[in-house]
Amino acid sequence: MANNEAKVFKRADLEQMICEVMGLKSITPMIEKHIRELTLNYDMTFKEIARCLVWYVEVQGKELSPIYGIRILANFKEPAAAYFKQLELDRQQQTIEAKKIVEYQDNNIIFNIKSLKHNKRKPKQLDINDINTKGDDDID
Repeated sequence: MANNEAKVFKRADLEQMICEVMGLKSITPMIEKHIRELTLNYDMTFKEIARCLVWYVEVQGKELSPIYGIRILANFKEPAAAYFKQLELDRQQQTIEAKKIVEYQDNNIIFNIKSLKHNKRKPKQLDINDINTKGDDDID
């Protein structure tokens, strides 16, 4: 973001993500109940629920069924948090490396090779009289 403010993850964002992942047109009453349970009983934010959803589906490669809902996501709060923390650390490391590369490039002098003058090599000229042929030594 331009002013370094983190985007607030709202319930509507979570519901849209759940619909996309589960292939639903709208949130079912059971999933609404599970969202309330996760937020009230497990002190999870909407963003934490979404991160658990992403970790479970994309990282672990498992599927969530609308029949069973999303209640299972409460079990994955810690691994999902660790995964996203590692992603953030990796992103910070990449930023640091990119800054180092920029600093390194700023300290290098870059030449345009086409602008450098190249002298063509002149072929060595031979005097035909200096070449000894067969029979020249015999005449003297």
